[in-house]
Parts: sequence; structure tokens; C-alpha cells
Amino acid sequence: MDIAGAVLHQSGLSDLIPADTQSVGEVLFMARKRANLSISDVAAATKIGSDYLEAIEAMDRAALPPRAYALGFVRCYADHLGLDAEEIVSGFRAQFYDGVSPMGDLSPRPAPAWVDFRLPRGTGIVMVITCAMALATWYGLRTPSEASIAVLPVPEALADWVNSEDLLDVPALPSTQASLDGS
Repeated sequence: MDIAGAVLHQSGLSDLIPADTQSVGEVLFMARKRANLSISDVAAATKIGSDYLEAIEAMDRAALPPRAYALGFVRCYADHLGLDAEEIVSGFRAQFYDGVSPMGDLSPRPAPAWVDFRLPRGTGIVMVITCAMALATWYGLRTPSEASIAVLPVPEALADWVNSEDLLDVPALPSTQASLDGS
């Protein structure tokens, strides 16, 4: 007698279903039906999502979480139904995970296309020259008021003195001109 048959015999379901055609999912389904429980009742009691419980009963690997979680869910489900959890889990593991690596598919895969992306040779130099030219153009196109400081014209009182040969005698500035210089 296989594991499913032993569980059926223990749970009293062996008279309903032939043991050689049973999967662990079918054993759990029949035990749930015999206990007159719905998927939502079991989900509420065990805190396992109803979609996972349905996937366990259907033995649907694609709908189950990773291996460790799935085995824990099967253990909790079997405990809730009053079945021998260790036998159910070992049967589930034998039927569901034999020949499957616990790490999943470890075969090498080709690298994505973006990993091998490289810029053409000399692109960095072209980018530096382009940035330098853009900076020089911006600097050259600034308005004159930004580029230079405005210089005030020479006051008329000092115009004769600037053009004279004797620069030692500095004439006194009128009061209006003195206020422009800030004194």
C-alpha cells in the first residue's frame, strides 16, 4: 500500500476511493469533503489562501508558492483535517517534487541584451568636445552688461586734469561729483 492508501485507510476514506489512483491532493480533497468543510472554511481556519489550497488539491505546481512554503501549507492543511501530517508531506514531496531541484532551474541563460551594450569607440571624446564647445558658445553669447562691469565716465572737473601734464595737483571735485564717487 502506498502513502495515499495508508492515509486513506487511517482517515476512513479507503472504502470510498481506490488507493492506487489517489494523489495527495485528492486525499486532502476527500478528507475535506468528508469533514464537510469548504475551501473558505479551511482557509479561514489555517490562514492559508484559498487559491493555494485549491492548487494543493489540484497538484498545480505553477499556482503554488516556493517549495518550503508549499510543504508548510500541506502540513498545516493535513493537521487541520486530522490526517497524519508527516505522511502527507512526505507523499506530497514524493509525488510533486521528486526529480526537481529545490533551487529551481539552475541552467545557464543568455545574458540580457542591455548587459552587452557598449558605446562606439571615441564617443567619450566627442562628448567632452561638444560640452566644451557648448560652454564656450554660452559664454560668448552673454550680453555685455553681464560680461563686463560698467565704468562711469570721467567727471568734467577732472577732464582737464587728466589731459594735463601736471598730474600732481588734483583739483577739488564739486559736491555733486563727490556723491557719485561715494565720498
